[in-house]
Amino acid sequence: MTWYLTLYPPPPRPEPIPAQPVIDYLAAQPELRRSQPYEFESAAGQPWLRVIVAETGPGGGYAYAVGAAAPERIDLVELLCGDGGPPDWYEALACRIAAELDWVAVEESEERQIWPR
Repeated sequence: MTWYLTLYPPPPRPEPIPAQPVIDYLAAQPELRRSQPYEFESAAGQPWLRVIVAETGPGGGYAYAVGAAAPERIDLVELLCGDGGPPDWYEALACRIAAELDWVAVEESEERQIWPR
């Protein structure tokens, strides 16, 4: 089972930002390794994790085909967290990414904002 931490620009939602600097930042994180043009997974020895960068559609959702190119602009970073991993580890990573982007990080299923605190 997975749970989600969602990062997005603070309201009012501005235009999407260029994706490449965010992808470069994520690629430099020791906990992550790039698995798709728009997706990262946990590095060896880390708890199970997937990180997706996306530009949402009008309804707020996103979808990518396997092997699709990374988006040019993004307004969402989604962390899919493994149920067996330590929640503090996932939250610390999400907060670090959100702080770098000056975005908000939430656990929507719990209606809980984790960044800014």
